[in-house]
Amino acid sequence: MKLGTDYSNVEAPNMKSNIQIENKVIAKTHKNKYWGAFGRQRYLLAMLLPFLIWGFIFLYMPLYGWVMAFMRYSPGKPLFSNQWVGLEHFRVFLFESGEFGIVMRNSIVLSMLGLIFQLPLAVSLAIIIYELPFRIFKRTVQTISYLPHFVSWVIVANLFFEIFSRQGVLNNLLLMLGIVREPIFFLGEPGLTWPILTATRVWKGVGWDSIIFLGAISGIDPNLYEAAYVDGCNKFQRIRHITLPGIMPTVSVIIILSAGAILNTGFEQYYLFGTPANRLYSDVLDTYVYRYGLAMGQFSFATAVGMFKTIVSLIVLFTVNSIFKRINEKSIF
Repeated sequence: MKLGTDYSNVEAPNMKSNIQIENKVIAKTHKNKYWGAFGRQRYLLAMLLPFLIWGFIFLYMPLYGWVMAFMRYSPGKPLFSNQWVGLEHFRVFLFESGEFGIVMRNSIVLSMLGLIFQLPLAVSLAIIIYELPFRIFKRTVQTISYLPHFVSWVIVANLFFEIFSRQGVLNNLLLMLGIVREPIFFLGEPGLTWPILTATRVWKGVGWDSIIFLGAISGIDPNLYEAAYVDGCNKFQRIRHITLPGIMPTVSVIIILSAGAILNTGFEQYYLFGTPANRLYSDVLDTYVYRYGLAMGQFSFATAVGMFKTIVSLIVLFTVNSIFKRINEKSIF
């Protein structure tokens, strides 16, 4: 044996082979666990299958129609026999239509106003309902707050048109009190369009949204409230230090999903409340697509606008999700 010889790597080949064998065993074990879980949950997966088929047929198969955004489509002709125009419709919408800034502004502002007012009110309503002591009174409040969600937007629009019209209840009250001298057509005032649309949206949806937060509050460990009560915390301190932190993960998910739908303001409300007098403030992407696609028959242009909305919404969703994941490690994927 020579002095100074290093024998530390003599067993290296055997060690590498042992590591490879261990990795194969681990991979096989994971694979067996996966197929074992698949087999145990086969009935649940079978129940899920119809919904997957339904989603594929009605949600994903129609996406082939997006090709119309890159052609000059004419009804009655085979789809792929139409003239291809590339990104022309996107260019027209973004730079030449003159309405891109208006509909984007209205869509973003109305979505943000709805989120800013509806989310805190839904959280507050959920906490109030949860803290109510009498069960019968609690159920009554819940029923009254949920009811507007089930009312059609057609009925809601007619109701508020009667309230805000020149001969409506509000004008009659203002005239009787001497606040105004002449009736005001509130839905025709551009400066009042955003507040009215936001107020009606919050009135219709805040009770339904509170259900989510009621479920989140119900999932908080009751022992935390008991310990806080023993320590001398009053009701507001328990809400501040237990309830609000306990529902913050749910609030984070709601904000992420709302950010992804920031351009998806909806159609019915803005179509029904929209008038030629307030179009500059009530026209959003959904009503814009309807007007050009169905009313004017410009199917390719409308498809391009809808495709643009989807792409922007996905970008916003992934961006906000990554921001929340870095800030508080809460995300939806």
